[in-house]
Amino acid sequence: MLAALVALLTASSASAQTAAPRRTTRGGELAAGAAIDSLFDSAAEGSRSDAPVKKALNGQTSKASVRPQWTARLARNPKADDGNPPYVLIDRYGGIQRYVEPTPTVNLDHYLGQTITVRRDTGHTLLASQLELPKVARPAGAVVGASGGDVRLAAAEIPLEATPTLADAPEGAAAAKPAMEALPDPIPDPQSMVDGDSGNWVDEHGNPINMSEGADPLYLDESAGGHLQGCSTCGSAVCQAQGGCGYGSRPVLYVRGEYLAWWADGMYVPPLVVRGEVGNNGTPNDPTDDTFDNAYLVFGNQDVLAGIRSGGRVRVGYWLDDYGQTAIEGEYFGFGQIDTNFTDGGNGTFPIVGRPFIDATTGLNAVEDVSFPGIRGTVSVDIDSQFQSAGIGLRRNLCCAAGNTCCGDPVTCGSQVGGCGAGVNNGPCATLFGKGTRHTDVYFGFRWAQLQEGLAVQENLEVIAPSTDVGTTFQVNDIFQTSNEFVGGELGFLWDWEYRRWSLELLSKLGIGSTRQRVNINGYTVRTEPGAASETGSGGLLAQDSNIGQYERNELSVLPQLGVTLGYKLTERLKLTGGYTFLYWSNVVRPGDQIDLEVNPGNLPFANPPDPDGLPARPQFTYRQNDFWAHGLSAGLEYQW
Repeated sequence: MLAALVALLTASSASAQTAAPRRTTRGGELAAGAAIDSLFDSAAEGSRSDAPVKKALNGQTSKASVRPQWTARLARNPKADDGNPPYVLIDRYGGIQRYVEPTPTVNLDHYLGQTITVRRDTGHTLLASQLELPKVARPAGAVVGASGGDVRLAAAEIPLEATPTLADAPEGAAAAKPAMEALPDPIPDPQSMVDGDSGNWVDEHGNPINMSEGADPLYLDESAGGHLQGCSTCGSAVCQAQGGCGYGSRPVLYVRGEYLAWWADGMYVPPLVVRGEVGNNGTPNDPTDDTFDNAYLVFGNQDVLAGIRSGGRVRVGYWLDDYGQTAIEGEYFGFGQIDTNFTDGGNGTFPIVGRPFIDATTGLNAVEDVSFPGIRGTVSVDIDSQFQSAGIGLRRNLCCAAGNTCCGDPVTCGSQVGGCGAGVNNGPCATLFGKGTRHTDVYFGFRWAQLQEGLAVQENLEVIAPSTDVGTTFQVNDIFQTSNEFVGGELGFLWDWEYRRWSLELLSKLGIGSTRQRVNINGYTVRTEPGAASETGSGGLLAQDSNIGQYERNELSVLPQLGVTLGYKLTERLKLTGGYTFLYWSNVVRPGDQIDLEVNPGNLPFANPPDPDGLPARPQFTYRQNDFWAHGLSAGLEYQW
């Protein structure tokens, strides 16, 4: 028997020496993480309150605060009817340090009286999954110590209430030292701590589990019941890793706010402003027959609003269960109005400026004068655009993998969806994604989006010599406005990976629904003669009675999104995020596409002479639709409760 004891001590020493290098390597990273946490986390060790523990212990101050790994002795709660969990961790003096809540997959009776390491200390009450249990469990009722029955695991703890300890003794009274094996000091002892990375984890059937590096067994699932995918092991000890599918592995509520810097598909603008020269038509002394010659384009026939757009995005999610299976999630993102403008003009002699159009009666190019002998003025073009979108839906977990272990057979943790799969041993992502935890979630919900844009052209003209009616002014206005509103269903997948402080999220969504297209065209001209009241005529240049009006229709559209987000946890709850998103929207109307450059000059307001029959009735309105896309970068913070 002595030889067996020596062999057991030798094996334990060898195990501790083997585990020590791994513990040292990880300790450096945990120390760095703790330093960062102390800068951002309001619940740093120095600010934590022990009031809840003190209240639970009937006014006795707990000797332990929330701290890194430490050891204590597992015992039964001597006051079984005090409403606290049935197990406690006690120090060498018998003082209660923490209460322990059991789980169905861990039988704590096998570890009563043994030294237990606390892997993750969260305060007053711990789950059994937060304990690093000894690798070899003693049978219930086994004798502890060499005195032949002084302490029994189950039986020895029951009369603990009748055996006062130093913590329970009245002030000034001497407490008898319990006749049992000496309890360890709760201060962490590197020689007595069990290295969690080298321990053997087993499921409820006693089968060993290979835990991936960096996956802390923090929360155990307390239910091995039915699962959406019919996987009987989902949520059991197979997936009981930090960030996995188990109890408490996902936050209750998460909020993410991001700044967006996106680029969008530019709006096409037809030719709107030209410059040129004065042609005297062979009669230099007769300005009445001068022509607009050698015209060249100065604005239009181009895409505008293609620059960067600043905006914001807010995403809020709430998990409806403690196992991270179903959540309701909503988001809103949009951009402030972006606009551009252009102005040109002259004094009638230089520069020579005009607005181009096609004469519908001849089919030839023509120009409406803005700055030309006999008239002076300016022309301005104002264009604006605004985009926003919102969505709400349910997020359902399909599968989860911790290391090389997977839950969710139908999707196999992303082998068809995420690309790296559950069995990453032989895949290209094996080195990276074989560590940590991976989730694949399905999303189905409602999507709304809106794109509003406008284009307005305004001329301010004054008649000058040698023309007649000197001093008469004209204000010519053409207004084109469009609105697109998408309403439809949305289906998507979210794949995320988390390893220690780092995380990666891939998103793909497809919205299918109806886009309500609205086009509003308006135009008017104001003429003011010297000494007379202003007159307003219907129509400008490109907006005439033939196309003025409001037009609406519905079109089937698709609105897919693709995104990737990289995250880094500054504290346990606060995460720094940065990512990229691409969005596409089919079948939208935009202002520049609705402009018809063919004009019947005889239908212009105050035309001299007017067209008697108004034919051809141009410009005219015809629906012209296009596609819209946007993409860009994001940076923000996510806070989890």
